[in-house]
Amino acid sequence: MEQATFWTRVKQEIKAHRYSQKKLAENLGVPMQTLWGWIHYNRIPDAVTVCQIAETLGVSVEYLVRGTDDINAEDKMQRTHARKITAKEIQKLAQRITEKIEKLEL
Repeated sequence: MEQATFWTRVKQEIKAHRYSQKKLAENLGVPMQTLWGWIHYNRIPDAVTVCQIAETLGVSVEYLVRGTDDINAEDKMQRTHARKITAKEIQKLAQRITEKIEKLEL
């Protein structure tokens, strides 16, 4: 059986939440044609947008990218101790996500 792709999982979550691609595009602040292009051509958007998609659908980035919800000890600690994060921390997280996505695309 073929492993589900990023967009397959996104579409599954959209359906499970009775959402729509149009509503997702609106929430992301992108034209529907942009979202359609990403899906149709199997292009993963930038890390910040991937985070927005995951947040909108109530799932983890890890799930969307890899199909699992495995989290390391550092991520567990951050989830346990909710705190305000800085812009610099968001940039670091976006960079880590971008690197993971790039490794998957190789």
